[in-house]
Amino acid sequence: MKISGRVKEIIGVAAVMLGVVVMQGDLWITGKRMFSHDSIIWFGAFSYFSGCLRHGVLPLWNPYMNSGEIFFLNIHVLHFWDPSTLLLVLIGKLFSINTLTVYHYDLLARYMIFISGGYFFFRRVAKHKFSAFVAFITLSFSALSGSYLKQHAFILPLYLLPWILSFTFKYLEEKKPASLIWLAFFWGITLCSYHAMYLMVSVFVLLMCLLFSGGLALPKIGEILKGRGFVFTAAIIFLLMSANLLPVFLSYTRDTIPTARLFEAPLAAYSYPADFFNLLAPYSFVIHFFNWFYMSEAFLYIGLIPLFFAAVGLLYSRNKYKIGFALTAAIIALLMLGPRFFVSDLFSRLFPFFSIIRNTHTFATFFIFCLAYFVCIGTDVVADLMEKSSLSRYKIKFILITIVIVEAVFLVNNYVLTNYEPILRQFQARYDNLVPDVGQDFALPPKEMFFESYYNVFFFIASIIGVFILIGRKKTSLKFKYSAVIFLILADLTVFNLGIYRFETKERVGITLPEGEFSYNNHRIPILIPKSPFFGFGPAMRRTFTAASTEVAWCTTHFYEMKDFFGFVNNEMIPVPVKSVFMGVTAPKIRFVGNVVVSPPDRQARELSGLSAESANKVLFVEKSLPPKFAGLELPIKEIDKAKPVSGKIGLRGFDPNGISLEVNPARDCFLYYSDGFDRSWRAFVDGKETKVYRTNMAFKSIIVEKGVHSVRFVYDPRLYKAALFCYFAGIVITATTVIYISLKRTEGA
Repeated sequence: MKISGRVKEIIGVAAVMLGVVVMQGDLWITGKRMFSHDSIIWFGAFSYFSGCLRHGVLPLWNPYMNSGEIFFLNIHVLHFWDPSTLLLVLIGKLFSINTLTVYHYDLLARYMIFISGGYFFFRRVAKHKFSAFVAFITLSFSALSGSYLKQHAFILPLYLLPWILSFTFKYLEEKKPASLIWLAFFWGITLCSYHAMYLMVSVFVLLMCLLFSGGLALPKIGEILKGRGFVFTAAIIFLLMSANLLPVFLSYTRDTIPTARLFEAPLAAYSYPADFFNLLAPYSFVIHFFNWFYMSEAFLYIGLIPLFFAAVGLLYSRNKYKIGFALTAAIIALLMLGPRFFVSDLFSRLFPFFSIIRNTHTFATFFIFCLAYFVCIGTDVVADLMEKSSLSRYKIKFILITIVIVEAVFLVNNYVLTNYEPILRQFQARYDNLVPDVGQDFALPPKEMFFESYYNVFFFIASIIGVFILIGRKKTSLKFKYSAVIFLILADLTVFNLGIYRFETKERVGITLPEGEFSYNNHRIPILIPKSPFFGFGPAMRRTFTAASTEVAWCTTHFYEMKDFFGFVNNEMIPVPVKSVFMGVTAPKIRFVGNVVVSPPDRQARELSGLSAESANKVLFVEKSLPPKFAGLELPIKEIDKAKPVSGKIGLRGFDPNGISLEVNPARDCFLYYSDGFDRSWRAFVDGKETKVYRTNMAFKSIIVEKGVHSVRFVYDPRLYKAALFCYFAGIVITATTVIYISLKRTEGA
């Protein structure tokens, strides 16, 4: 039976994707290894999200991090609502799959979506299928295939980029309005996440460069109106799925708990000029482990033969998008380098949200994608020569490109070895200290790995000579030529990736998670032992897992310090013992307090700076005066010592991530203080009647309770966000319905 070209193409793409999985088999197949670094740190957030859904709870608030925070504002959790993640969580529940395994495959799914979209895009811009396939292999086995296992932020912001670009080009080139449905859908998914800013900036830069260079032309009004039904449907889908932006924007701009905001941009991780050494000295990524103050995690290696093809594409291809992509690659490279170059500052002025982008080296993913585009169009040039079986006028030019690459590799490797020799000499001592924490895999000799960069260049010389010979041989079949080129590229990239893979993963260890329903305790235990208690706290029933032979407390998000808890300056003004009392570290998390000090927020920091932990236990600080009935609970700050404790009982009736139920019996009228984060969407009910929730001690909450037995319920109820979430799922349903309708219409037409 003859296999059609379409089927062969699908088999080839599937084989490459399977190759990535097999290459990292101990992670995806045998389960002997696990993620490391940031990629495992965020497992806590995923397990919290997954656990909530498995218990039938919609996670809106996170009581386990930073003394309580808005869950949907955390920078790395918004993408959990992506259809791929929701599907995997459902599969994990149905088949009782380990949560860590589901988490691993969630990230793998994103990588597969990214590279498959890459092939879809390359097929659009390539003249030959072979060229698209070479670019696809280059992208799939580039440094990304290993580095995202350690730093998942490389994939999260940009995994839908190829699909968005493909349908953008499809619409602008073919004027098919149905493409707008998919565009609206992919943009809708993206805009649910904080990471949307990375994608928005990248796509904006590319489209502006393509319009400037004449590679793309905007559609005319008449062309848009012809497909107004699709345009209208796409607009509805986009608006519904991006509705989440409104509650997120309001939460960031209104008086919400400070920890929900991201103020780490001044301490951002940028690329460095040395990061671009990765293109020519692939194993220089090892330096990141020893000199990380001067190295980011932007691993850029795509292979030396693909780099040759990329140079050919840049210099000799006539693809209409070439100039636009060249400009884009240059801008993104400068953007990766952060504020030391003008592009980052310029974008901060153009896009206000750009100022909170934390890791500009994350743009390395888009930079590699641009390189893969040039590999694609450069391979077109080489493929044409293979068909003609002649190097013709390109012979000398190709030799010069080869010489330049070889010289650059030798110079860069010599520079790296010379400048980092002192660091490498300390390797044994560092290794002895690090092994207990990071595992035996650090025993890989870095210096030997650097010398493997030289092996790469000799392999490149032999390979490129082989490619030149193959091009000129008339009797050699085109199929053999193509196969030989693919083999040579894979030989280089596979060896490199096996090296980086061992550095970027750890031996898998047990994950211990609590069984049954949610439980709670009135006290919290620090996740870390910080200088000040502003890193994050877990409940007394702390969830722990071990990684690399080190027991690490279970966390629901990254360990972001609450630097802006009272503003950078005010934070330092308040004594650490006072903060510990406020956050429920050295005092019961839920307690009765008999008196309050009414003080505006801008004065509280100064007033608290002279306070002792003993005094902090006696009173609360609120921003607004109390109702006349309870005016007697107010106390001037000078009379704090006169405050009297309140006796009584507090019983826990129920707890879930979005609220807590209590039975209280205070001996007199007082405040019930709950040192969990404040937000306007918190509601409280006493004996079924709603009561005011006071912002207390600058970032927490309390309510007034009268003497006697009462039932109390705190509920987190962000109505606007829940409505936005409903709109998001409505957008997904409309997209699915529209796609099915279009498919049926095409079937009837056929």
